[in-house]
Amino acid sequence: MADGYVGKQKTADVEARRKASANFTLELPDITTDAMRKEPLVKHPASPDGLKALIASTPFRIGVSREGPRPKLRTIHQMRADHAATQDSLNYIVPPATIQRLGLIDVGETETEGVLETYLRFPPKGRKFSAAAKKVILEKCKKNPTVQIVVSNGLSGYAIERYAGDVLKGLVDGLKAAKIDVGAPVYVNRGRVGLLNDIGDILNAEVSVVLIGERPGLIIGDALSIYAGYKQRWEPLTTDANRDNICMISKLGKDPLEAAAEGVALIKDYLKYKTSGVALAEAKKG
Repeated sequence: MADGYVGKQKTADVEARRKASANFTLELPDITTDAMRKEPLVKHPASPDGLKALIASTPFRIGVSREGPRPKLRTIHQMRADHAATQDSLNYIVPPATIQRLGLIDVGETETEGVLETYLRFPPKGRKFSAAAKKVILEKCKKNPTVQIVVSNGLSGYAIERYAGDVLKGLVDGLKAAKIDVGAPVYVNRGRVGLLNDIGDILNAEVSVVLIGERPGLIIGDALSIYAGYKQRWEPLTTDANRDNICMISKLGKDPLEAAAEGVALIKDYLKYKTSGVALAEAKKG
């Protein structure tokens, strides 16, 4: 009888503590703010102002110090938060409203069928449009364009959400101002750079351009890249040696409008020299 009472009392105590803890709130500062990231963690630096200026000059983790042989707890938590942000960007699917706002034709999927695991484990499947996507492209896009642009989230959906609009507008406006024909830009989910060849084959484009989300890192998780090349095809095969890249387009990297201007200049060179990549660099040497 007594043992049974003790057991019930312990259960009641546990339940009471559980209810009390449910109302407990711990206020912690947001360690991902710029102010927290730029705060020097080194104790007694020889030049406090110099250390602050050095930290302010770069997004990299410097002046973080340590506790014994390990990083400080704040540094560890910031790295975990940044890693979580990379996973968010990787898993982010660009919504239809954004695709529509950017004025893109949504053609659907690559051969990955939108499955992230397939995209990561079988890269070749991200280099080709699915049969359904090819059908949409042939129905809605102009054949034989001078320039054809493809947009894809790649490894970073946030890159498309945040920067593709400015880059795309800058590219299209700049090319049209130069009287260069531009086909209707398309969007495909989970693409890779090899789509340059596929879109070149499908539409017989003279210049292929891909705007794609870069692999997210612990410093920059939303960077966009421009890949482009002249007469990109599967047969005869064009490779990375035949392409050019403008990378790290983000608020912590290259300005989107500056990148677009560089892209327009690059495409003008393609049309002038009738080549791209390493061959273009050699041709421009004279």
